[in-house]
Amino acid sequence: MSEKVTRLRAAWVVGYRDGDHCLLPDGEVVWQGERILFVGFDYTGQVDEEINAGNCLVGPGFIDLDALGDLDTTVLAFDNQPGWKKGRIVAADWHRRDLYSREQLNFAKHYAYSHLLLNGITSFAPITSILYREWAEDFDEYLYAADVAESLGARAWLGPAFMAGYYASDNQGQFSWNGNRQRAQQGLDDAVNFYQRMQQRGVSTLSGMLAPDRIEGGDAVWLQDLGDVVTSLGCPTRLHCCQSELEVGEIARRYQGRSSLQVLDENGLLNRHMLLPHGQFLGGVNPSSASVAEDIARLAQSGASVVACPLVSGRHGKYLEHYPALKAAGINLALGSDTFPADMFTNMQMGVVLTRVVTGDIAAASAADYYRMATLGGAQALGRDDLGRLAAGCQADMMLVNLDQPALGQIFDPITSLVLNGNGRDVTGVIIAGRKVVWDRELVNSGQSAAALHAESQQVFAHIISTYPERTVGHPPVEEIVTSSFPRVTRGAVHE
Repeated sequence: MSEKVTRLRAAWVVGYRDGDHCLLPDGEVVWQGERILFVGFDYTGQVDEEINAGNCLVGPGFIDLDALGDLDTTVLAFDNQPGWKKGRIVAADWHRRDLYSREQLNFAKHYAYSHLLLNGITSFAPITSILYREWAEDFDEYLYAADVAESLGARAWLGPAFMAGYYASDNQGQFSWNGNRQRAQQGLDDAVNFYQRMQQRGVSTLSGMLAPDRIEGGDAVWLQDLGDVVTSLGCPTRLHCCQSELEVGEIARRYQGRSSLQVLDENGLLNRHMLLPHGQFLGGVNPSSASVAEDIARLAQSGASVVACPLVSGRHGKYLEHYPALKAAGINLALGSDTFPADMFTNMQMGVVLTRVVTGDIAAASAADYYRMATLGGAQALGRDDLGRLAAGCQADMMLVNLDQPALGQIFDPITSLVLNGNGRDVTGVIIAGRKVVWDRELVNSGQSAAALHAESQQVFAHIISTYPERTVGHPPVEEIVTSSFPRVTRGAVHE
């Protein structure tokens, strides 16, 4: 028996024509099974189910290539700096151990993946923190992650994080790198085995990827081995680089003054498979116009994608100052959320604003630019031209945004209005591979409501905060690590 044909009508449909998005007022999308049959007006074929979405925008689901996959502790650093004194780099005298139970890790994935869907993100590559780990992530943990993603109906690229070593700090803020060759090799082997397991699993919405933790977490052997594996497998590989001053300084020290992108290039790790968050420190430790231009040329020639994460970057006072040059060079730009909330509308707005601020040019970026990054850019990075757009033959991955929300203000152009005033909470429906996974703000396939997940998340978050003293430099009490914005007055306190 053939699968049913569904037609969805809405006040606005984001179609796709001549290599770019277009807007269809009072348009419709028709799909059968996982695939879109028609996008336009007045479909004349047989229809088995009609959905009238009313005053909504229907667009392609967002693609998040650096999606928060656990509870976000970067928020604790928002007003608590410097990071090395506040647990963002572990204490040198900490005996590493797993601070989350397996049950807590599993819950965090269910919680995070649910929030991604509720925010209209239909394709994601999750990332979790390894600050709370005895080492990194493991094979079995991500088998469970795959189960969670499949049960929720999500489209996910999955792979355990792995590394060759990590940084620790002493009481004076002096950093040391701690490597382990045996664990470096085991992590890479497990990552390859997991990628192959995802291929064997045969679920159309689940794919494997390689998720090496970050460039400074590797050593020379690890980078060369990783380059060989990426070349062999030809799969999406996400590696954080050009992210921090610590990174570029350490890479220059360990690799004879080279920039991070030089090191990647020399190890076969600049190619079309590479997804590179955050792209903020180009040109090496002492950048010049020439060294920045050389790095941009390397990226352009390689086909690698830069994954911008505007919200988390802006919170830490840094953003892509070379955005116009990257765009002009034809480098593929995609988006990641990398923090809570997993709100791509906020990330798009923050990206446009920060780009204009750091460049001093109001024309440097537009709402359309960042909408493309959240859709078409992510699809190109993954090598999937059937994602990120609504067109015949593409995957029926889409989201519905309610335009009746008073907070949106007046709709003069739906995309610009949403980038200016939209919020992930305006997403009312999400369809992946032709199936509803969020409808009327409810998770269709989840055994828990968003409210129940929220209540449990508070308990897990309180637990992880309680572990900060043991892994923070000097081991101060929690209240000195995570300070209160204003003094807390307890019941019964005496006041003059």
